Amino acid sequence: MSKTSSKYLQNKRPLLADPDLAVLIGLHEAMVLQQMNYWVKINEKAGKNFKDGHFWTYNSYESWQEQFPFWTSRTLKNIIARLEAQNLLISANFNRMSFDRTKWYRINYDLLDNLELPLGKTFTMECEK
Repeated sequence: MSKTSSKYLQNKRPLLADPDLAVLIGLHEAMVLQQMNYWVKINEKAGKNFKDGHFWTYNSYESWQEQFPFWTSRTLKNIIARLEAQNLLISANFNRMSFDRTKWYRINYDLLDNLELPLGKTFTMECEK
């Protein structure tokens, strides 16, 4: 009898990336943006971290790295910086203590929805019959 599972496949909550988004902004950026969206949506459902008309999430780089343990802190900082430079990720500081430099993030959903895939680059997954 052949083995039908692995400790590395779907035994944990996987990190996701939409293939079309990865084509548009890069795989690493798509993964981070998806994870940010996950936490923003949790805050939205809980009705917390609503500032300036948007729901936000926050974490230190070290805490984000715990969610992406396969990247160095420097790599993760660079990915987040690229998302900020593209204006897809907006950052701010809403911390109560001035010495707390933890960044808060929200996604620029309007800009994201206006991105266009180049012709012929749409990802489709067809099932065989």
